[in-house]
Amino acid sequence: MRNLVLSLLVIATGLPAYGQVAAIQTRYHGQDEAEQAFWAELYASGGETLFCGQTFARNEGLAISAIYGVREIRQALRCTTTNQCAVQTPRYLNMVADLHNLYPNEARLEEQRRNDRFGEVTSDGPPGECGLRTGFKLLEPPASAKGNVARALFHMHAEYDLPLPLALDVLQRWHREDPADQTERIRNDRIAMLQGTRNRFIDDPAQAERLAKP
Repeated sequence: MRNLVLSLLVIATGLPAYGQVAAIQTRYHGQDEAEQAFWAELYASGGETLFCGQTFARNEGLAISAIYGVREIRQALRCTTTNQCAVQTPRYLNMVADLHNLYPNEARLEEQRRNDRFGEVTSDGPPGECGLRTGFKLLEPPASAKGNVARALFHMHAEYDLPLPLALDVLQRWHREDPADQTERIRNDRIAMLQGTRNRFIDDPAQAERLAKP
């Protein structure tokens, strides 16, 4: 009976069944609410930036980095403005406010990133600041952040049925080579307390290997 209920829920929501039914966060709606919770609750006592691993106590000189970018979400949903996206896809406001997808980064690096997509840069040149590599509209995160990026993208893919913006085998490799550490697990716990959902790929890393290629 339980399996039947789970199957019906998956069909009703249109979400993929990766061993469990997705639990979409409904606590925060839109980027403004997410930003408030991000600094005032999730990182109220400080933390570490994603790319450079720099500790901070205040958010001065920092910016919120959406791993699955807002522009990419809109492209996937085929909408162009907040109002249009929210009317067309009510879950949109929950997507852009999902704390699992948001990380603190140095503002100057986030400004440089702009609309670049994550990927692997084939250039033989030396990495830039904090191990970042850049190419034409591409940004390759440092090795210490690749797993975080992969698991955030997996989360958005599984929870909201968004297409992966990077090849699955590349993300799976990043996930394996940079497994979740204690800091990421504690962050997962805190987000679960705030918005009521967890990143399943941190709790059970093997789920990433069970994702099917599109």
